[in-house]
Amino acid sequence: MEDFERILLAHFEKYPEMTPVDAVKLCFQSAFGCGHLIRNEEFALSMLKKELSETEEKTGAQILEPIGNGYARLDLHAAKAKGIPEETICRIFIESADSGAKTAIEPLLSILEHLAEEGRTPFPKESLSEYLSGYNGEMVSHSEIYRKAYSPAYRVVLEKLAENLQ
Repeated sequence: MEDFERILLAHFEKYPEMTPVDAVKLCFQSAFGCGHLIRNEEFALSMLKKELSETEEKTGAQILEPIGNGYARLDLHAAKAKGIPEETICRIFIESADSGAKTAIEPLLSILEHLAEEGRTPFPKESLSEYLSGYNGEMVSHSEIYRKAYSPAYRVVLEKLAENLQ
């Protein structure tokens, strides 16, 4: 679990505008991967194509950003800049959903709470406690603050399946 603490701290440093909901989303994705998003391959590819059409290229951006438990966020800005085919991204995404390791979210949330108690999060511990008191354990969307600051566009994939894209 020390690895997940390191991952959280790296995300807090890289994304100082993170809110509790964004940190909980990271915990959820690390615990459960991406299987909750896939209805079927055709739908997944059409959603990916739509998002890529609305995503700006970012040359020099990191393609894979580790999120723990063997998962990474595959950055669509960087993938588009490198010319990685949509079908390749979609295949990795679907294979990740089918074969991903699942874990409990509670230990990850405990690490997040511990960091908040120590004042090592970009938000106060009270705001995390308030958010978690109403959290139902489901996937959440990024906060508006995070979306405006960072324009997130990615797919959660198993890192080992996408390593060759770097």
